[in-house]
Amino acid sequence: MMNLVNNFSKLFPRCLTTGLYLWSLYAIVVCIHVIRARVVLPLVFTIAMVALYTYAKLIYVGPGTTKEYSILRVYDLNAAESGFELPPEMLVKRSYTQKRNGRFRVCKSCSSWKPDRCHHCSTCNVCVLKMDHHCPWFAGCVGYRNQKFFIQFLIYCTVYSILVLILSSMEIYTWFKGEFFEVELINFTLLSLWLLALVVSISITIFTVFSISQVCQNQTTIELYSLRRYNEEVAFLNEFSNEPIKGTINIFDLGKKLINWEEVMGYSLIEWALPISRRPSSLDLEGSHSHGLFFNVNKNVSKTMNESVDLQDRLLRRLTPRSSLDVDRSNFV
Repeated sequence: MMNLVNNFSKLFPRCLTTGLYLWSLYAIVVCIHVIRARVVLPLVFTIAMVALYTYAKLIYVGPGTTKEYSILRVYDLNAAESGFELPPEMLVKRSYTQKRNGRFRVCKSCSSWKPDRCHHCSTCNVCVLKMDHHCPWFAGCVGYRNQKFFIQFLIYCTVYSILVLILSSMEIYTWFKGEFFEVELINFTLLSLWLLALVVSISITIFTVFSISQVCQNQTTIELYSLRRYNEEVAFLNEFSNEPIKGTINIFDLGKKLINWEEVMGYSLIEWALPISRRPSSLDLEGSHSHGLFFNVNKNVSKTMNESVDLQDRLLRRLTPRSSLDVDRSNFV
């Protein structure tokens, strides 16, 4: 029974999203007559098909999880908790996010070490690499491997919904201008298409702008909220400090929006526009963009953090000591 419920919860949003796209294409063919079909249909059809392909690839590729890498497996949770079992050397050398008690992060549910930016999704019940959020519209997580396709899907959706809104608005305007309302009711399919396009175009545009701004800061949604909590703690300390501490430390922000964008979306216009995999660059860390286990960091922020031991100690004093198996809260994300 549980398997049936889980399968339905995954299939329903995917079928709904695909169905809305196909229905909107049908409505455009049936209801839009303002512009010639040979002009409108190829453009609308192309955008819709590219969006659906990206949607399918977003689901198929997946976000990437710790279970895919045996090197991250924890063999004895008690030993890891007590410090007798250590994480792989590559994590020790290249990890920046740790527990408040200084230990490396470990997931009790997955029995695995957690690299930087990795978080456990309670819905998927797996640790996701560079987890951004769990998206209900495809019943899966946005993470390291599929974030590029997620951003592209949002952009395609925004362009498509705005185009449909323009076409349907033109058709309704023509209907009113021709005073057809005196002899007939407005086409219900056309009205439904216009209302759907209006709601979707507004909501998806806002979310697309937000998501793009996050990419340009090289920051995930989880890291955004974690930074807010960190800033609250810093503000509390500043009330009792003679030397105020500057908050908002994002070690993964590489300093320039374009560089941050390229970290996710690739280094060419073709990679930005088309749902193809991001090609490695000489700027990448060795193996980082084939695994998602460690990332380029801002060297200036890294240096500042390494010198801010006093800040970490002061934050620790107002926090109850917690096990490395507890809910992970990193030093800055």
